[in-house]
Amino acid sequence: MVDAPKICVAGIGALGGTFTAMLAHSGANVSVVARGATLQAIRARGLELQGPASTFCTPVAAAERAPDTRQDLLVLAVKAHQLATLVPLVKATVDAGTPVLPIVNGIPWWMTVDGPFESAHETVDPGSVLTAAFPTAQVIGCVAYAFASMPLPAVVRSDRQPKLVLGRAAQQGCVDAGLAQIENILSTAGIAVELSADIRQPIWTKLAFNLATNPLSVLCEATLEKMGTAEDSRAVISDVLAEVRAVGAACGLTGLPPTSALLDVIASAGPHETSMLQDFRAGRLLELDAMGEAVTSLAGAYGVPTPTINTLVRLTRFKGAQCR
Repeated sequence: MVDAPKICVAGIGALGGTFTAMLAHSGANVSVVARGATLQAIRARGLELQGPASTFCTPVAAAERAPDTRQDLLVLAVKAHQLATLVPLVKATVDAGTPVLPIVNGIPWWMTVDGPFESAHETVDPGSVLTAAFPTAQVIGCVAYAFASMPLPAVVRSDRQPKLVLGRAAQQGCVDAGLAQIENILSTAGIAVELSADIRQPIWTKLAFNLATNPLSVLCEATLEKMGTAEDSRAVISDVLAEVRAVGAACGLTGLPPTSALLDVIASAGPHETSMLQDFRAGRLLELDAMGEAVTSLAGAYGVPTPTINTLVRLTRFKGAQCR
C-alpha cells in the first residue's frame, strides 16, 4: 500500500483553505499552520468547503507550527508580505529535498534573486530572509486561479474549479518527474493543473491581471464584472495593462495576452470581489508591495514611465490605511 502524500499548508485563507480541503478530502495526509479563530474552528469542526457542485467538511490536523517531520510538499499560502513570518514556523519541516510551493500574488521573491528582476528584490524579500530559508532549487513557481472567499473562519467558498500553473523556479525550460508527481497529487484532489516550462510568463500575466484590477477594486469598491464592463474603469485598466506590458518588455517578457482578451476575462468574471477588496473590507494590510511597488521598482530601474500604476498604488495605500 502506498502511503498518502504528506503535505503541509501554511496559511488558511480563502486560497489555502480551498486547496487544503480538496487535498484532505482526496485522502492526502494534510496538516496546516493556522492561528487565532481559524485554528480554533478547524480543531473544533474541521474545514468546510462550499464548492460549485457540493459542500463538505473534512478534519485536518492544525497547529501554530508545521510538523517536525519532512513533508512531501510544503505549500505557502499567505500574503506575500506575511511570508517572512512563516519561516520560523515551518523550518523544521523543510530539508534539502522538500519542494516548496508558494501561492502568492505579485512578483515572487525567487524571481528577483538575480537577473532582470533583481531591482525589485529588496521590495519583496527584505534582508533576503526568504531566499535564505527556501533555496530556489526547491521552489515550485505557481500561479493560482481560484474565485474563492472565506465568509467565516474555517469555511471557504469556491465558485469555480481552482487551477494552478506550476513550473520550476530554477530550471526554466524544464518539466521533470518531480513536477509531474506534484501535478498528480493536486489533480487527484480535483485541482486543475497546467505545467509550464517557463513559469515567469504566466506569473507576469497574472500580475498584469491583478495589478489592473485589485487596487482599482479597492478604490471603487467594485466587483470584477462591474470594472470590466464600465467604460471609465475599462479605460483605467487598459492604461495599467499598457504600463505592465512596457515594464515586462524591459525585463524580457513579451508574451502578455492582448488587452482586449484580458478585459474580456475581467468582464466575464461575474460578481466576484478581488482578494484585495476582501482584505480591505476586513481591515487587513493590503498586498501592495509584491503586486505594485515591485513593478514600480522595476519601472524605475529601466526608465519605464508608469504614471497610472503609481497613482493607483498610492491612492490604494492611502485608502487602506484609513480603515485599519
